[in-house]
Amino acid sequence: MAVLRASSAGVADPGDMDLLKRIFDELCRERRLGQGSPAAEELAKTAMELFTQGVVEEEELIEELRNHLDRR
Repeated sequence: MAVLRASSAGVADPGDMDLLKRIFDELCRERRLGQGSPAAEELAKTAMELFTQGVVEEEELIEELRNHLDRR
């Protein structure tokens, strides 16, 4: 299980961004969200918000994002 490392300012380093992108791509495929669609843009925004709030463990981030998508 990968763990993202947020700086004290909540800034993602390139490795964090790679992992966030991989999670984003996985969930877009899983939920059949078109790249650039409003739903995909909302997913990306939510992923970054969770990251800056300190959700940095991969499994927890995926679970939170799935829950967010289920509530839509």
